[in-house]
Amino acid sequence: MAEQRTGPEAAGLEAESAVAEAGREILPALPHHLVFLFDDRPLLPGESAEQYDAILRSIVQQVRPADVIDALWVKDVVVQIWEAKRLRLWRGQILAQARLDAAKAVVKRVLEVRHRKRFVPAHDIEAEAQGIALDWLKGTSAGISSFESFLTESGLTAGDLMAQAFRVCLSDIERIDRMAANADHRRDALLREIERKRASLGQHLRAASSEIIDVEPTNGATKPIARS
Repeated sequence: MAEQRTGPEAAGLEAESAVAEAGREILPALPHHLVFLFDDRPLLPGESAEQYDAILRSIVQQVRPADVIDALWVKDVVVQIWEAKRLRLWRGQILAQARLDAAKAVVKRVLEVRHRKRFVPAHDIEAEAQGIALDWLKGTSAGISSFESFLTESGLTAGDLMAQAFRVCLSDIERIDRMAANADHRRDALLREIERKRASLGQHLRAASSEIIDVEPTNGATKPIARS
């Protein structure tokens, strides 16, 4: 009689079974014995498993890996695509944070001048400047209109603010651009390896086919057909 497992062990087995079943649904073009290679997703907290699976499904359907080497290369291709996507998202977030910091600094300077003749706690000015800068960054009409008055009072333009934000995070942006480009290069190299492997296989198959075509049956034996 088979032993029935309960508790955490049973829950773990059920989770593994669910993952395997999900893998089969996501990767219908993949041989079942290779699905386990794709069970783990290189996701960070907050990243979308659905988006990752959509990329994986699309690549698998296009490439249709036939063996473990193909499967490993496809997995690496998807990881490189995901890494480049993540880096470019971070690039935008870093630039947005730099814009927020630059806008907050502008507003804070103006507020400090306005409140010079009466005592206003520094943390109140800080909080007010943060709120005004956030409203501007969100793109609300009231936030934009309010912030433009601070720019005018500071003698600055939106272009000046963007230049300042970009200058502050330029080294980070350059580093991320290099990392994203490297991920793209690794992806392209892997795709070339897949193409080269399949081209080599195609050549071997053509050679094997030629050998078969060059042989004809004669009284139960075979002999090469002479080519003219």
